[in-house]
Amino acid sequence: MPWLEVLWNTVRAGGLSDKLVDVLDVLLVSYLIYEALLFVRGTRAVSLIKGLVFLLLLLWATSWLPTFNWLLSQLILPGVLAIVIIFQPELRMTLERLGRGGPLRRALTGLGTEEVRRMIREVAAVAEELAERRIGALIAIERDTGLEDVARSGMRLGATVSAELLHSLFIPSSPLHDGGVVVRGDEVVAAGCVLPQSDAPHLRVSTGLRHRAAVGLTERTDAVCVVVSEETGTVSLAVDGVLVRDLDRVRLTERLQNLIVGRQSSERSRLRFGLPWRNGGGGA
Repeated sequence: MPWLEVLWNTVRAGGLSDKLVDVLDVLLVSYLIYEALLFVRGTRAVSLIKGLVFLLLLLWATSWLPTFNWLLSQLILPGVLAIVIIFQPELRMTLERLGRGGPLRRALTGLGTEEVRRMIREVAAVAEELAERRIGALIAIERDTGLEDVARSGMRLGATVSAELLHSLFIPSSPLHDGGVVVRGDEVVAAGCVLPQSDAPHLRVSTGLRHRAAVGLTERTDAVCVVVSEETGTVSLAVDGVLVRDLDRVRLTERLQNLIVGRQSSERSRLRFGLPWRNGGGGA
């Protein structure tokens, strides 16, 4: 764009005042700090970061004690490495989001809205049916982040999504009923899959393995997980590491449409009108 070229040439020529540059610098740094605080909020590393900050303050306050100060300084690097190790799932998820293809890939290769709506209706229908019969189920719906590593842990199917098929996969007599099902578009990719468990502190002790697996997968990817509890006969929805419980068929359908169909429509509109693109999933 011409105006961007003019602005860039002005900055390179030093025509932009130093004060404006300073303001821009402060704003960018503030934004990075704000995003970092959002990134660590509610994670296991919060306590560790507090301890590291306290250690830095203590290191500054004891600069007049050389031996003690040296011992404290040796603990800084292990603390930073510990944060990186603890943040490994979150860092992986962030890098995956940065590396996604964005709306162009989906607009060119994705399914039409009607096919996605049909898939959502089938999933909502089988969730209601299984809940009434107290049969546990876990259905992971792929969005941007690929779930191929999860699908490899189960049995390949490659069948069209239908309530009848999903019901047959989760009945207790099925050898695949204990695992999760991976859905990509309108296709059941695999069944009997092993999903990563979440150890998030906000989950109740009584939270079952299926619900923990749904939260664990959505913490690491942008997938949407539908969970049916065999103990309570309730339907839950997990997205972005958040679990919403006690959903009926109507509310489950509405939320899935907002998370999948509404998101696709928004992306196509942005692509059509040349609006800025922003990745991220809707909340549950």
